[in-house]
Amino acid sequence: MKYLAVFILLFTTLSFSTLSAEELKSSNTVSKNKPHLFVISGVIVNSSNSKKIDDFVQMIARKSGYPLKPYFVDSYARLSQILRDKPDSLAWTCGAPFVEDNIKDQQQLIAVPLLNKLPTYSSYVVTKKSAKGTKLIDFKGKILAYSDLRSNSGFVAPSIVLKNNGADIEDFFRVKINAGTHEKSIDAIYRGIADVGAIDEYIWDNYTKDKPEILDRLHIIEKIGPFPFTPIVAGSQVNEETINNIKKALINMTANELKHFNEQFQMDGFVEKEDSFYQPIKEMMLKLGYQL
Repeated sequence: MKYLAVFILLFTTLSFSTLSAEELKSSNTVSKNKPHLFVISGVIVNSSNSKKIDDFVQMIARKSGYPLKPYFVDSYARLSQILRDKPDSLAWTCGAPFVEDNIKDQQQLIAVPLLNKLPTYSSYVVTKKSAKGTKLIDFKGKILAYSDLRSNSGFVAPSIVLKNNGADIEDFFRVKINAGTHEKSIDAIYRGIADVGAIDEYIWDNYTKDKPEILDRLHIIEKIGPFPFTPIVAGSQVNEETINNIKKALINMTANELKHFNEQFQMDGFVEKEDSFYQPIKEMMLKLGYQL
């Protein structure tokens, strides 16, 4: 089955960090005062908004005493690679990559954000209102848009739904479009480039709030989940004291910090969880044949 990587100028583009490969390589020399990377991909709406990300990252750095700077990437594969190469880094990642990286790279869980007061979210199956299908399984031979091969809501969740219905995502769709982000998956369906997609609940709710015209054409036909939400993590070389300080900075935000965070990210703070919280995603991945 073919994968089609789509890069269309009409789609919203992301701005990524301007750090060069040489700068990234040289930053492997850890200094007490040298900022560590805080790596981020498509887990939040408008994840390339450098101002709100920088405010958030600097709040963590200031309260924890661990110097940080944002570093934007275009895939979870790249995010994981950076934490593998620079294990003193932090990241805001997705549940499925965390499950794999926790096992293979000893990536460490710091905290889980709250969405609507809960540390969970769902995957929404979205299509045009004019489409005949009422569930994902109705779209055999159609075109799927997905955000990232390692996205829990965008790829793992629809994969398990199909498997539970006796189908395999590898040959179920005529074409699979790697849109790059959930926002671009929505745009692909809206523009008629794709027929269906599985979208992160948080991204869908906030993106359609900013662009309500999308709701004139698209709707949710199926909800998958809930699943553990997208975690803040640390590389294997971040020590326990630092992790505890960062955890406290996130979980014990002041009323003003929490208000600002909610206004910027439409989330309700963070909670502490054990690695086992992500067991439901691990079990799905194992059922799908992931080598963990």
